[in-house]
Amino acid sequence: MSFHLFGKWLNALARPRVLAWWFICCALPMGLASALLTPIGQFPDEMAHIIRADGLRYGHVFGMSPPPGFPPMTPTAGVPLNKGLFDVLVIPQWVGLTAGRGTPAQVQRQAEQVRWGNASYWPTQMVEYLPVFYIPAALGLLAGQTIGLSPLHALLLGRVAMLLAYMALGAVALALARFGGALLFAVLTLPTLLNLAGSFNQDAPMVAGFALAAALLTRTGIRAWAAGLAVLSLTVSAKLAYAPLLLLGLAPLLAPGLHKRLLGVALAALLPGLWLLHVLHGGFIPAPVTPYHPGPLWPGNKSVWLHSAQPSSNIKVLLAHPWEIVRLPVITLTFFWPQTWRLILGMVGCDHGLIWAWEYPALAAALGMAALGALAERVRGWGVSDGMLACLAIFTAFLGMELSMYLTFTPAGYLVAMGVQGRYFLPFLPFFIFILAWAGGGLARGQLPEGLFCAPAMALGGVNLVALPWYVWRLYHGGGL
Repeated sequence: MSFHLFGKWLNALARPRVLAWWFICCALPMGLASALLTPIGQFPDEMAHIIRADGLRYGHVFGMSPPPGFPPMTPTAGVPLNKGLFDVLVIPQWVGLTAGRGTPAQVQRQAEQVRWGNASYWPTQMVEYLPVFYIPAALGLLAGQTIGLSPLHALLLGRVAMLLAYMALGAVALALARFGGALLFAVLTLPTLLNLAGSFNQDAPMVAGFALAAALLTRTGIRAWAAGLAVLSLTVSAKLAYAPLLLLGLAPLLAPGLHKRLLGVALAALLPGLWLLHVLHGGFIPAPVTPYHPGPLWPGNKSVWLHSAQPSSNIKVLLAHPWEIVRLPVITLTFFWPQTWRLILGMVGCDHGLIWAWEYPALAAALGMAALGALAERVRGWGVSDGMLACLAIFTAFLGMELSMYLTFTPAGYLVAMGVQGRYFLPFLPFFIFILAWAGGGLARGQLPEGLFCAPAMALGGVNLVALPWYVWRLYHGGGL
């Protein structure tokens, strides 16, 4: 009798609304700690993301070319940036701020005294991205200036706005998912995402957007399918390399109406396609400018000096070695994997803050149990062909992500793609619910309660309610770890 009651209690944990509310409880403390305790500029590429968000506040969706006489810089386009925000952003750089030192008192006072000024052009590579996930940050900056906050405090408000957007998208995804809720919860509560959620970096709300799209695609009905495809279209437009994930809109392949789903996917591809044309026309591709010799894969004279990493250079490499389209991304993944997997699960700050060693096996166990739960779920109407479609979509998106870094960030002819970060793999994780559900085909779990599979992730989330905020405080204000 007691086991039966315990099973009922565990099953209650797996209810979508319970997962959604517990996600909010887990995300809020860590997100606020990250937003309010992390010094300005100490998130990955935060200055570039702030510039993009502030430009959106001035109505610049597409970016603009440099004004006449502007010094040449790597990004070939930018947006307006308020002088007050710029003055705050460069203060920590003046004192060589690093992890463990926190924000020195004189720097904090200097930042608080900065006032708003006029907007002027500033370049940022983030103009490559459709700025849908910068809207909360832009609204936070606008509200901050409107109510009289200083630029520093407006930046903190923008961070909190990004956190609230992440929490809203993630909670709705968990509430709507017909299956795979445990795995979605485990992914959305990864320390890397909870930390990024409290920053101007768009990656956390983008992953939550992917989770929402996946959740909508788990549901039956034309409205849910259309909404999922619309969310997926917006989200892949924010980072075009993930566009192959639109293929998931075709599932279930054997269900009636495949031609309508093909039309829907084609329509959903219009927005990212048009944005790609805009990016190519605008030339918004960043490239290193230090002269260098091309790498071993360069098909021409390897003794020449190259002065940029234009996509055309590495396109020439891939045309000369077409097998590298698949081989190079796989080699890059295996070469950097010993460091990458830790950055996927638990990165804090600018890639220098790895969480405690004990967290990693706990996170792996939580993800593993959630994955077993997805294997055991029954998904009617979808079969092996749909599982293969999901594998194809994720693998081609992986190739697109790696090759985009090879074309735009890697010197010509190199053997691996440079600049691939652990967080770039996070958008794939929500869609594994489809592969696992189809692969398992509803494997019998006997008398095991459904909630058993989400309990480890929920318990770890409870531990991290305290552990992760304390970690952020120690990292930046407690003398380091």
